[in-house]
Amino acid sequence: MNVPNAEELRVVADIPVGAKPAGVAVSVHDRVFVTNSGADTVSVIDSSTNTVTATIDVGRRPESVATDPQFGVCVANGGDNTVTMIDRLNAVIGTVSVEGPFHPPPAVVGVATDHQLSRAYVTNRGFGRVSIIDISGAPPPFAPHFIEVPGALGVAVDSVSHLAFVTRPDFDSVAVIDPATDGVVATVPVRRQPTGIVVDAQRHRVLVANSGFDTVSVIDAGGGGVADVDVAAGPVGVTVDSRGNAYVTHVDGTVQVIDAASHSVSATLPVGSRPEGLAFEPHSDRVYVANSGDDTVSVIDLAAG
Repeated sequence: MNVPNAEELRVVADIPVGAKPAGVAVSVHDRVFVTNSGADTVSVIDSSTNTVTATIDVGRRPESVATDPQFGVCVANGGDNTVTMIDRLNAVIGTVSVEGPFHPPPAVVGVATDHQLSRAYVTNRGFGRVSIIDISGAPPPFAPHFIEVPGALGVAVDSVSHLAFVTRPDFDSVAVIDPATDGVVATVPVRRQPTGIVVDAQRHRVLVANSGFDTVSVIDAGGGGVADVDVAAGPVGVTVDSRGNAYVTHVDGTVQVIDAASHSVSATLPVGSRPEGLAFEPHSDRVYVANSGDDTVSVIDLAAG
């Protein structure tokens, strides 16, 4: 079996962070970044000690966060349509606006980076587009260009093919962006209201949490075929570990584990209240889960597996 059973999986820490934590990302330097959407801050957790070592002021209502091993950290702020750029020393080095000419209501919701192409993709559901930010140098005051993607929400990048995958909950689909053309080259139908998304580049697949259909869709990144895995009600976020097992947050305060071999749920683990974003930290072999309902981050130890 590729994943420990429910008795072996365990929460080893509940770390207090800021109000309403939402997004989680990890860096190559054993740091975990958590957006506190109710406090306009990002908490930095040292994964070797599971303690908060820094709190960084960012924009209004930060929702999503992504890291780059050379540049640093990008934080998508849903309350003011900006992206806060943070360097590897946890210093804020700039703020990038992704507003359109007509200033849509605040709605920035997702960010993902492509290290080799030195770019960040930022979704703006309110304006129906994905902005592209160059992260190779000093951050520009505005995102230089964008791609029209109506209803864009979650975003993830395939580090091998460099395709970007964007969930569109209003259209029950995932848009595929090719950086060669900076355009949408495919639209993959999934189930109702897809939200969280992650790319498993090693296994050439994309996993999508369908919040309105109680499933996780597994997209073949090469051929485009889709298979569904039944999960509990209200899946929100999804991540994948080095073994290929997936972890899915649910509104009832649990994380379910999808086994890479059987493609079925193999364990259900209680975490905090209203878990949302989560990320796998490979050095400690743990999953970090942002619990928006009780202002904590649950740490799931996978070492038994």
